[in-house]
Amino acid sequence: MDKYKMHVPDGVEDCLPAECYIKKSIEGALRKSFILSGYDEIETPTYEYIDVFQSGVGSYIQESMIKFVDTNGRILVLRPDLTVPIARVAATKLHNMPQRLFYIQNSFAAAEPAIGKAGEFTQAGIELIGDESDKADAEVIALAVKALKKAGLKSFTVDIGQVAFFKALISESGLKDSDIDLMRHAVDSKDKMAIEAISKKLNINDKLTRQIMILPDLFGGSEVFEKALALSQKPDCVTAVENLRNVYSLLSKYGLSEYITIDLGMLHDIAYYSGIIFRGLATGIGFPVVSGGRYDELLGKFGKPAPATGFALGVKRIMIAMERQGLLSGYYETDAVVSCAAKSCGTAYAFAESMRSQEKRVVFVSGLDIGSLLKEKERLPAKEAVYFDENGCLQTF
Repeated sequence: MDKYKMHVPDGVEDCLPAECYIKKSIEGALRKSFILSGYDEIETPTYEYIDVFQSGVGSYIQESMIKFVDTNGRILVLRPDLTVPIARVAATKLHNMPQRLFYIQNSFAAAEPAIGKAGEFTQAGIELIGDESDKADAEVIALAVKALKKAGLKSFTVDIGQVAFFKALISESGLKDSDIDLMRHAVDSKDKMAIEAISKKLNINDKLTRQIMILPDLFGGSEVFEKALALSQKPDCVTAVENLRNVYSLLSKYGLSEYITIDLGMLHDIAYYSGIIFRGLATGIGFPVVSGGRYDELLGKFGKPAPATGFALGVKRIMIAMERQGLLSGYYETDAVVSCAAKSCGTAYAFAESMRSQEKRVVFVSGLDIGSLLKEKERLPAKEAVYFDENGCLQTF
């Protein structure tokens, strides 16, 4: 029975003091940035009925959900995602649109044996609900860039794509959803050999195969727009490119073009997203630190259709990136350690409290002699040591 009492389950970990300090500092910086940008904090339950997630997230999340049963036999899940529960809240309880919401909460999934993929992970993100404009897309992406900077990252890029372009391109192929998802994954992985193999297997015509093969190469700056329009003039493709062009133009006017690249070969889960998508990559780490996009069809699954867009940051992933960029540092500063002779403990405690009332960090340890107090000052370390002798006289070191 005691076999695992000294261990934690796979996929979760303890957050020790120094790491916890940095984590909470990042979360505090993000919370302040979101609030100052006009977003309101929201919290959703740690677990919900599985029905909430049945059609609201991709199959890859469904397969990794941690499920259990309540006393009435109903299946519950630890939330694998924050956007879906917030969509539920917005559709059923919030009626004054648009809504600007943010969260800093943990999500849960069956652990994967890969760095940055844990069973419990903290996400910080925003949702802008009720605005379908290009300006809303640009606002969300601009805030994602700002959030990464506020968190402390120095070297990163944000790739922007458009799933509506791919959807329009492949719309007349007659492929099943499962086959389209197979092709989507090959394009997103920029695996041209896989694209060619899938095309042959599914008997996709030569023209569409050539168009799909070009998608992984539609990467770069504003020149991508004309290349995309040359690839297809389908009305929905043109609309998707113009949306992307308008958003890029706004971000350039905001002075953020140095962080932005266009990537029409980047495809998130297209069952979830409906338009603009984006993904933030940081130097020194091989997986995204932020991911987001437009999901206009999600709220309709909860009975109240509304356009929406947002993003989620992985706090742990940001910490890993910062560590690899040599940016991870900092800890609490202890202003003083206070001790005293037994007769002066009341006076010493009152002194420590007076310092704390001035926003000073003070460690109070009654009964140390001066030698032990100085050792404690060095161990912490503290800026000064304060000692009250038997007569209540104060000495500082």
